[in-house]
Amino acid sequence: MNALERIRVGFIGAGGICEQRHLPSLAKMPGVELVAVCNRSPESSRRVQEKWDFTRTADDWQQIVEASDIDAVFIGTWPYRHCELSQATLAAEKHVFCQARMCMDDTEALEMVAASNAHPQQVAMVCPSPFRVRWERTVRELLASERFGRLLSVTVISANGANRNPVEISWRERRDLSGLNILQVGIYAETLNAWCGDYSSLTATTSVSLNKRDALGRTIEIDVPQTVSITGTLSGGVPCAEFHTGLAAGFERAEILLCGSAATCRVDLQTQQVELHSANSSTGEVIDAVGDDWQVESEFLAAVRAARRGQSWQVSPSFTEAARYMRKMQAIHDSARDARQVNLSTWSSRCLES
Repeated sequence: MNALERIRVGFIGAGGICEQRHLPSLAKMPGVELVAVCNRSPESSRRVQEKWDFTRTADDWQQIVEASDIDAVFIGTWPYRHCELSQATLAAEKHVFCQARMCMDDTEALEMVAASNAHPQQVAMVCPSPFRVRWERTVRELLASERFGRLLSVTVISANGANRNPVEISWRERRDLSGLNILQVGIYAETLNAWCGDYSSLTATTSVSLNKRDALGRTIEIDVPQTVSITGTLSGGVPCAEFHTGLAAGFERAEILLCGSAATCRVDLQTQQVELHSANSSTGEVIDAVGDDWQVESEFLAAVRAARRGQSWQVSPSFTEAARYMRKMQAIHDSARDARQVNLSTWSSRCLES
């Protein structure tokens, strides 16, 4: 494989989904060289190096960004480092793949968009929602069909036990690590943006109902909401309602209900299938029980190779696209804090340039 096709990769933060998804995919791809990894501890870096056959470890993330033998950087840290590391990677004229969620808040999202716009020759991608990856083609084709008709309303229900353990606090429950991201709200936000369009306005309420305790039994204040309710209007005037909770005991539910003028589409993310319900049928028809495969890494690498050849390329979500769901997270926070409706089309003067 020639030099234009070979891509040398560095990882900053290789745990969780990086080991579950990204590294297994990259390890099987021709032309990919895993050069260096930097985790929070030398021990963790060495473990990942040995497991995935990286050439070396790095003592700090600057060594990854500044390395002359690295072309693309995968950022797998928690959101609190995404903005800084992405900006540094782009400034070093390297391509960047940033783990979701994009960053801490709307301000950081706009900074990342500005950095990407300042380096248009570099590919800047955020890991997409798994819901989008599997079902986007099927749902978008259905929404555009006569079988479904005109979109009338959207409902999202997400219930799980993510916040139930009273003596365990994950990074997702720490605002200093996750910012304004809440439960899977951002994943659904990205998905709805892609399928149905952004909110034009919304009203949100949030709550923390379950106290946490440390090993000594002392109460720990949790400032990331455990329950979120959202009502609003999508672009085009379509009403939308969402309910998210991490307090469901022994029960999980994850679905998106799209009501159309001719039929209703139910995307059941638990059973992994899409159903179409019409007025003339008492049971739902399974539209696609297979869905699309995960090809996130190959899509990123294809864009990198196209950029090298001076060809046009596109990734989804780009930094600009991902900033749209961070804008929604900011709106949810502002609405709940101030007990008011937020108009997303005018609430911020810092408009995104597409």
